[in-house]
Amino acid sequence: MVGMRKSRQFEEALRASLPESFVLPDEIWNLIQWLEDKKQCFQYRITKQLFLPTMPVQSIDHLWSHLAFVIRPDLVRHWFGKDGLEAFLLPLVKCGSDGSHFAVWKDGNDYSFVFMGSEGEAFKVTNSVKDFIVLITMGYFSLEDRHTLKSTPSENYPEFFDGKWPDPVEIKQHIQSILGVTYPATGESLIARDEDDPFVKFVEHTITST
Repeated sequence: MVGMRKSRQFEEALRASLPESFVLPDEIWNLIQWLEDKKQCFQYRITKQLFLPTMPVQSIDHLWSHLAFVIRPDLVRHWFGKDGLEAFLLPLVKCGSDGSHFAVWKDGNDYSFVFMGSEGEAFKVTNSVKDFIVLITMGYFSLEDRHTLKSTPSENYPEFFDGKWPDPVEIKQHIQSILGVTYPATGESLIARDEDDPFVKFVEHTITST
């Protein structure tokens, strides 16, 4: 039927999971909708949790990157070892084979994209939603720490796989056309260069406070 709203299971589940007053940028929702309209909503086989690869694949059997939109509200509690931080920190994209994630950090009225490593590494990624979208669609297989951002996606891929790097041309062309961005050689050039990383300070204060 013309005008019928498309079913977007992941989008609906993510919206339902958001803490009250937690607002994601329209650009993120637009990307999620574009991916879901391309039938990219899958379930992890073991946990049955929904996920949305940040770069389209033919089917779940053709997954080649760990980068995926996920819904993990429990991660914050496990990562910090305490409750009450979910209103400020939202894990959004799984980015590493080790369980590392990119998250959205609400600092007052400001939002930043940050890295939460499986081994406790933390850093601010960027305030720019456009730069964040570029980073998660560049074609990295796995991003497990700051160092891996120094390599290009095509260099990152053979560290884990044999064969040719599957350059995600379709989504990059889509992002370039709607956001007017260019793709750099490495993700390192997209990372914030704050002298005193505010997210690191937040993490240190939160861990040491009672």
